[in-house]
Amino acid sequence: MENEWQLRKDICEVSRRLYLAGFMAGSDGNVSTIVGDNEILITPSRLCKGFMEPEQMVKVDRQGKQISGTLPPTSETAMHLAAYEERPDICSVVHCHPPILVAFTVAGHNLPSSVLPEIEVVLGGSIPLVPYATPGGPAIANAMRPYIRDASNSVVLLDHHGIIGVGNDVYQASMKIEHAEAAARVIMYSRMLGGERPLPQDSMEKLKEVRKRIVEMESEVFSGYCHAPVCETKNSAVQPAVLPSGQTVTDQELENIVRKVIREIQKERT
Repeated sequence: MENEWQLRKDICEVSRRLYLAGFMAGSDGNVSTIVGDNEILITPSRLCKGFMEPEQMVKVDRQGKQISGTLPPTSETAMHLAAYEERPDICSVVHCHPPILVAFTVAGHNLPSSVLPEIEVVLGGSIPLVPYATPGGPAIANAMRPYIRDASNSVVLLDHHGIIGVGNDVYQASMKIEHAEAAARVIMYSRMLGGERPLPQDSMEKLKEVRKRIVEMESEVFSGYCHAPVCETKNSAVQPAVLPSGQTVTDQELENIVRKVIREIQKERT
């Protein structure tokens, strides 16, 4: 099936990028995406994701039973299935171990809100932290459920373990994780330089408006391409995001909006 083969290639591409970024050391990390109503493609266990091939993907049903593939599925399968069960609006799940984000949880620190525009507009203002649970089984899957259930959370941190990102496709889910790690790096550097400063309070409403436009924009860019009924219904209902003028939002227009807000914030700081 052409669609399934493309999904397999996309999982390999995203996994390779995260491996090269240092988010999937050794055999760490796992990625999945919905391919049918009761079929989920997921990465195999104990295999380096940076060198994975499309034919090495494993297919499981929503109960975790292996449908196809010669390798065993990841030991974190239960966590992926829990995410799909709690969030019928998503098509893909990515789990990995970005080092700075993990270091924050090991040190007992949360990422602060109201500090970076990127956290506000891309990640909805905060990144929730799931209390520690033993990885690789139902414990961590169940611990994560109440946090991923909130549709405003596209990423959640796992205490002492890593991060999970969800989205309409594997690219959206993985990019959310990249944004989160980049934010953690900036905050870490700022603390080395004396500590972070909050964003001006009057800029927060502007950032909320930008956030709304980005969510609308992403519904077009990351359309979700599985064949599950919920995804087909969702995709058929998607309408292009529009500006107040009635024009369709383009990538460049959205980028200009974000840049304008950031410039205004910088002016207010000076």
